[in-house]
Amino acid sequence: MQLVARAYPETQHLPASLGEIQQAIAVVVGRAYGYFNETIIDSAFQPIYSVPHRRIVGHEGLLRASTAQECRPISPLDLLASAANESQSVFLDRLCRTIHMHNYQVEKTENLWLFLNVSAQVINRRRDHEPFFADLLAQYQVAPRQVVIEIVEGVIPDFALLTEAVQFYREAGCVVAIDDFGAEASDLERIWRVSPDIVKLDRKIIAAAEFNHKARRVLKATVALIHEAGSLALLEGVETATQAAIALDSNADLLQGYYFARPDPIPLLEGDGGLGELAANHPPALRDGMQHQSLQPYVLEFKCALLRLASGQGLKAACNALIALGRIDNCYMTDGDGRQIGPTVRPPNAGQITRFMPLADVRGANWAHKPYHYRAMSQPGELQISHPYLSITSSRLCITLSATFQYGGQTRVLCCDVEWLEEGVRL
Repeated sequence: MQLVARAYPETQHLPASLGEIQQAIAVVVGRAYGYFNETIIDSAFQPIYSVPHRRIVGHEGLLRASTAQECRPISPLDLLASAANESQSVFLDRLCRTIHMHNYQVEKTENLWLFLNVSAQVINRRRDHEPFFADLLAQYQVAPRQVVIEIVEGVIPDFALLTEAVQFYREAGCVVAIDDFGAEASDLERIWRVSPDIVKLDRKIIAAAEFNHKARRVLKATVALIHEAGSLALLEGVETATQAAIALDSNADLLQGYYFARPDPIPLLEGDGGLGELAANHPPALRDGMQHQSLQPYVLEFKCALLRLASGQGLKAACNALIALGRIDNCYMTDGDGRQIGPTVRPPNAGQITRFMPLADVRGANWAHKPYHYRAMSQPGELQISHPYLSITSSRLCITLSATFQYGGQTRVLCCDVEWLEEGVRL
């Protein structure tokens, strides 16, 4: 393979026009290879799947490198680190994007996204990327809408530069993704201020969620926050069946990882990556904890307590059998406006609340803005089961059962906090 070696000028000059980049590329049997610091660079493409569509919707272009003489593999991180200065870093970044663009087989992938990473050095060069990127799209006749530009938000300290880069690629017609969100210096405020189209969550998050229930809840909440900010959520680095099930349950829009497909020099265009089988084996959990089998006795006894209350029994008598099941933190009753009626009923062996002592006295408390209350009011007579959350009074992780009932012509809401056992969660 004949590749053209080149010398790199000092950082004062940026040798990164498309014409100069192409001098470091050789095309062999239609495939582009790059040459950088005695290293040969090739492309690999990893599929990205849409959960609801259950098909490939794009590919991330990944570099694959080896030494020119011995063909010894070199890790992408080592190759990137071999750049001696900023000019070389920018050159290498653009060289990789050019190779990916050439090798993506645009004629076969016109309805798919090509995800391309843009280095922080390019962003820090401000708008110096403008002529190169326009020339790159024109050279390979790629519509901007086919390209997803990935920017690692956490390594760009200047928010103005980040905003400018996002605006530039968006105005060019591309889709913009923030990459590695959740790693190191990531900033949630930047997400809603920049409003990227896609947020890619760092692979460490899904890895932690496989073994840590708190991380699993945080993952789900983070996806919800991304949606609230108006972006799609992409989980990358999904490598095991357990991680795939967690990813499915997180409500992420897009998934990527070895579990579904490994990177390949030729883009994979067909198949669902096992999403269909995964979804069949892990159907959508009945929301708010209904999948927790050990919760069913509490649900049944809670309904009996509602009947007792409606017939005129007091709160303590109505809930005695429910409390006797164990794991009950609190039972309490509110009016239709959320104001608590009477004291909280707790198990007789419950210890004194000390961790959140200022919050233990619930006299005058109003729970109208709690989801378990307003959902009960919006669906009269139907049982509601909350997501797990930290109880403001007991200071323990719990779920709340709630439902309305009628007493003396007035609407009342019965609420019961049940300790949430992490080991009972079914994926």
